[in-house]
Amino acid sequence: MKKYRNTMKIIKSFVFTTVLSFGLISEGHFTEAAGLDKTKMEPVKAVQVNSAQQQASKKATSAKPKAKVKAKVQHKKKSKIVKSQASVHTSETAKRHAASNSAIFAKKTLAESNGTEAAAKYVFGSDSASSANPKGEELYLGKLGYGSKVQFDASTGSGIYFSSARAQKASYVYGYWFLTGIQKAPSRTSASEWGRQQAKLALKTYEAMKNVYGSKVRPVIFIDVESALTGMKDNDFANNRSIYNAFVNYLKQYGQGAKPGTYSSTGNWKLTMGDFSPSTPGAYWLAHYPGDIPSDLTTSNSYWGNFPGTNEKAEIWQYYGGTNDYDVAWKLP
Repeated sequence: MKKYRNTMKIIKSFVFTTVLSFGLISEGHFTEAAGLDKTKMEPVKAVQVNSAQQQASKKATSAKPKAKVKAKVQHKKKSKIVKSQASVHTSETAKRHAASNSAIFAKKTLAESNGTEAAAKYVFGSDSASSANPKGEELYLGKLGYGSKVQFDASTGSGIYFSSARAQKASYVYGYWFLTGIQKAPSRTSASEWGRQQAKLALKTYEAMKNVYGSKVRPVIFIDVESALTGMKDNDFANNRSIYNAFVNYLKQYGQGAKPGTYSSTGNWKLTMGDFSPSTPGAYWLAHYPGDIPSDLTTSNSYWGNFPGTNEKAEIWQYYGGTNDYDVAWKLP
């Protein structure tokens, strides 16, 4: 930019000098014209002259204005040429200067927009006890616990399915709670009460995780809905739905900024929740494995679909699972 600023100073100086010179020339011309006006205003003396003198006087008088007119015309032409050349030079230089700046700004804007789009569109990471995702480690989702059992240890910042190494390297950290069915509930506890108890414990553990990892922790607790001994009971739709709803409602009421999200696969959701629709819009995490790691990790991939029971494309896609779990997000809940 300094280079262009100096060029502008030179151009401005040149134009100013030229215009100033033109003004001085014009001013001289105008002063001369004013002098002629003064001569006309002087009183004329009455004198007698003979015919020869009159003829000579007429010739002299007629000759002088022509000389002055000719001088004036030449002066104007010269002034116009100077002004015209200065204008052309200034115009061409200004155009070159403007074109150079436009090219610089265009390149900068394009680079910034590409950089921003690439960073904002897809964020890669992993979850649970996974190794690092080869595509990136910006995102991490760790298990907080299940049922009435806390698995995140605040003293170490880790747990059996919570990797402190992954969380430390990540820019965005989430916690999830493995939702447990009525088969593991304390005696004489209703499904709704069991859901509230789990939500209360999950929120307390989430706060402990937030104290360890600070501002990188996102304001969402994902509810992991799966068929398992410590998870949801197969086909127990009524109890499972009551547990899920109670968990969601508790976080909405007492979350203090932490909102509920939902994790599942299409198969697990149907097996445990039937045709039930989840109620955590804007925070869905879908597991759907094509087999090998897919080459297309964009929302154009048909495996990255809507979360079951909704018309909403999942914000996070778990595209690979097993020993290692890899995830990609198009939007961060």
